[in-house]
Amino acid sequence: MTGDRKHRRTALIACKTLRHEINQAMHDLGCQYPITWVDSEYHNDPDGLRVKLQEEIDKIKDADTILLAYGCCGNGTVGLNASTADLIVPRIEDCIAMVLSKSGQIYKKQKATFYLTKGWLEGTNSLTKEIEHAVKRYGEQQAKRVFELMFKHYKYLMLIDTKAYSLDDCLAETKTLAESLNLKLILAQGDIWLLKKLLAGSSDQDFCLIRKGETVSNQDFGIITQDLP
Repeated sequence: MTGDRKHRRTALIACKTLRHEINQAMHDLGCQYPITWVDSEYHNDPDGLRVKLQEEIDKIKDADTILLAYGCCGNGTVGLNASTADLIVPRIEDCIAMVLSKSGQIYKKQKATFYLTKGWLEGTNSLTKEIEHAVKRYGEQQAKRVFELMFKHYKYLMLIDTKAYSLDDCLAETKTLAESLNLKLILAQGDIWLLKKLLAGSSDQDFCLIRKGETVSNQDFGIITQDLP
């Protein structure tokens, strides 16, 4: 951690889908921050995510810096106000890109690919739970048709090995999902280097530094918007 930050009080707000990766990064760095975990269900609702994250930011009164383990997330972090402390946010698309990016190379998500990690499989609205819920509600045949329509533009199911958990813990479930959705299962090597940089308090070009009182904008993520004439 850089000298100008080591005495600053730091808090972390993170999505539960990154729990394994963040715990591993903290272990590797030997650091401990107070963590506010946010349920993964908010990923399906960027506006709801923004409201939830703002509530959690507003609650933190005893930190100089809040690390936000989120990316742009469908603009879910755009509009957040650094109401109580400086914010540091990874300049990246979302959590999936966060654990697939390599040092010096930001990952661009591939088309026709549905991504999974152990954290996503454990989520409140995980794919397995959604399928089970649909089968109970509509019956097996109708549920199958629903998911065939939902995944008609997908070809691959990617399981990311972030080295923060054993693949054996989730490989069987992922294989079952791939078979039921008629998708090709592929394994990809992930990395937690960006999370380590975040936890170390870095505010270089890979991160948005939002000073206390300022607001996260599209431009912070390199998204250029133009006003309509």
